[in-house]
Amino acid sequence: MSFYASAVTQEKLNSDPREPHRSGVSLGLRPVARPLVPVTLALMAGIAAPAWGLRLPEPWLLTAAAALWAALAFIWWQRRPARFLPLILFALLGVAFHQQAWHPDFPPGHLTKLPQNQSLTLFGHLNQPGKLAGERVQLFMEAGSWRSPWGWRPVSGNLLVLAPVLELPPVGAGLVVRGRQAPPRGLQNPGTFNRPRFLAADGLFREVRLSDPGRLIFLAETQDYPWAERLRGGIRELLKSMDPAGRAIYLAMLLGDQGEITQEMRRNFSRTGTSHLLVINGLHLGMVALVTYFLSFWLLRCFPRLLLRVNAVKIATLLAAIPVVFYAWVAGGSPSTQRAEVMVLAYLFLVFLGRPGEVWSALALAALIILSLSPLRLFSISFQLSFAAVAFLIYLVPRLVEWTNWPKSDHPIRGVASHTLFRIKEWFIVSVVATLATAPLVALYFQVVSLLGILVNLVAIPLVLLLALPLGEAAVISQALSLTPVAQALVFVGKFPLWLGYQVIQWGAQVPGSAIITPTPTWLMIAAYYAVLVLVFYPRRTFLTWAGAGLAGLVLLTAAALPLATKPQTLEVTCLDAYGGLEGVLVTPENRRLVVSAPMPTRWGRPAPGWGPLPGYLHWRQFRRLDLAIALNLSEANAGELLTLAQQFNVGSFWYGRRDRAGAAYWDLANYLGDRGATPHSLDRDRPPAAVGPVALQYIKLAPDAAPALEVAYQGRRVLLLPPVGGLAAEALPAAAGSLDALVIPAELATSENRNHIISRLKPRRVVVYGDPGRSHAARTPWPVPCDFTREGAVSLYLDASGVTARQWRPLE
Repeated sequence: MSFYASAVTQEKLNSDPREPHRSGVSLGLRPVARPLVPVTLALMAGIAAPAWGLRLPEPWLLTAAAALWAALAFIWWQRRPARFLPLILFALLGVAFHQQAWHPDFPPGHLTKLPQNQSLTLFGHLNQPGKLAGERVQLFMEAGSWRSPWGWRPVSGNLLVLAPVLELPPVGAGLVVRGRQAPPRGLQNPGTFNRPRFLAADGLFREVRLSDPGRLIFLAETQDYPWAERLRGGIRELLKSMDPAGRAIYLAMLLGDQGEITQEMRRNFSRTGTSHLLVINGLHLGMVALVTYFLSFWLLRCFPRLLLRVNAVKIATLLAAIPVVFYAWVAGGSPSTQRAEVMVLAYLFLVFLGRPGEVWSALALAALIILSLSPLRLFSISFQLSFAAVAFLIYLVPRLVEWTNWPKSDHPIRGVASHTLFRIKEWFIVSVVATLATAPLVALYFQVVSLLGILVNLVAIPLVLLLALPLGEAAVISQALSLTPVAQALVFVGKFPLWLGYQVIQWGAQVPGSAIITPTPTWLMIAAYYAVLVLVFYPRRTFLTWAGAGLAGLVLLTAAALPLATKPQTLEVTCLDAYGGLEGVLVTPENRRLVVSAPMPTRWGRPAPGWGPLPGYLHWRQFRRLDLAIALNLSEANAGELLTLAQQFNVGSFWYGRRDRAGAAYWDLANYLGDRGATPHSLDRDRPPAAVGPVALQYIKLAPDAAPALEVAYQGRRVLLLPPVGGLAAEALPAAAGSLDALVIPAELATSENRNHIISRLKPRRVVVYGDPGRSHAARTPWPVPCDFTREGAVSLYLDASGVTARQWRPLE
């Protein structure tokens, strides 16, 4: 980095102006004003490159890095400008950082070296606050030893434990876990959240899923818990007297604990674009630092003699850093909290140095520190939202404020009213810019864009973050100092602005059309959107900047309209990777769509309802309408996912075959559809659709109490989709009338013992196996016909008169 900033400077200082210029050297070149910004961008590009398929072997990386270092040393010795070589070096460092963080070299005694998918007994301690989610908790355990056949042996590494525990144990608690450790499970579908990479950013490469609470034992501590954990317990006791909504919001803002946030509350925050209030981010810590800074500066101004001896700005800056560090420490040090802490402290450091205007350098420094310590943080949602919002606030707010200012001589309002109006206008501009900056990323990850977010944030942020949050943080500090009555008084006062802020959020969420559901934008669309935003507000606009903005806008509109104008030429049957069950999407040549769902029998350990792969995949395909939704087996395992489809898509009708025992998720689905006059129909009692356009549908009964199978026919080609059979023998499958072009079966039927029966009775020319083939040993011996496994990636079958072709989606990394 020093080469990039100082090479040209050294050339100017050391060259004799009377000498002729050296070949290739221009003395008109100037050093880069903020070298951290391009360096950080180059590092980000290098970290992102492997996610797009760029993989470089380690010898190649070392060779390229050594060559660049040698080139930079030669350039420095020759006193020539380094130009773009340092950026290439940092890009290579980013590639190396990504590969090392995603596939690190573990020591011999690490958890990853232990046997997988075998029952093991592990001992360790909780090193982070757990997370409560419905009927399960996520526990972050630092392993210390494991029980081997030769006794207890030391082991290292972090382990994620998912268990049905209703109460969160304190940090530092000892525990013994007995279960099967395995790499984190992630679905291999386009549009699916990359869960293994998300956990790898926290150093979690193994997880244990427990269905029996007896396999998790918490050990009694012989000494007190850490002071921080006792303080968190005191804060929870302090908030017990509050109303449920206020307590849940305060717990999320002060301790980072979102366990008491209900689904209704999440929906209200999401529809109004205020979900960022529930996550401790730079805005929270920045507000605490801002309030502390101005209070400290005001107190120092009350002592004029003291101002003659000290620098009030630097003292106030140091005092502002104290509650920031304390806040992040009490909140448990989650990744988003640590990132926000680095961002705020980096800016306070520049203020302390007397360079508060170097906000770009502060932002780049914070990103450089975070990515150097944890490169995979670049792919986290909170990192991208935070840095995109801050970057565009720095870029756009000064320009928009200047453009909307009245000339002093022509201003119609003067005095205090003018100043107040200016602050309101400035806050409104900040809200608008933050919404515009994060809109494409919010659409990418959450498929929802709030239309009232600008107005709701304009009111909710001052109430919640400027009033309620500092009062809550002051209560935490008072509790830490054992001033419980003072803490109770502060919480009592703070609950009023908190209640009023949430009332505004509730009102905004109930307004019809307050938010719209959007398809998942592509990265090309996001890049074009940001290009338009940058070029339209470029400081020195020329014909080229306007032409670039117009071209980027054209690319954005074309990319958005292309999926609507594209018409399929064949029947497409896509089988998604799911947690054991059948999840399929059918698209006819007339662009009509049908989804099929048939889950495995409900058991604990599977994701909560609504977290199936269908919504994410359909958003990725940029579908808005579904003609049919057929649940061959309707249960608690897929009722929540179907409810998500009903809420986010325009679904023509719902049909179901076998219905398991109804639970809360089923009744939520039934009530939602019933209120809209779209009650689900039974495939047995009603008249199910026999065709979708030119595609014929047939429902085949497998057994009296079993879910039906679905046969799809188009232009003489047939595909049979079998649901999870739940113990049904392969010999009991009905014989097919003629051969099948493709057969979709669960992994439980794909055993080597069943293959001959399946081939002889159904005569498939191609087989697609969904579920986990490892436990059924389906992958050990080859099939006599082509076979694809959805566990390796979603499989799409394309049917026309010429036959059936298959394509399998593969992740780039």
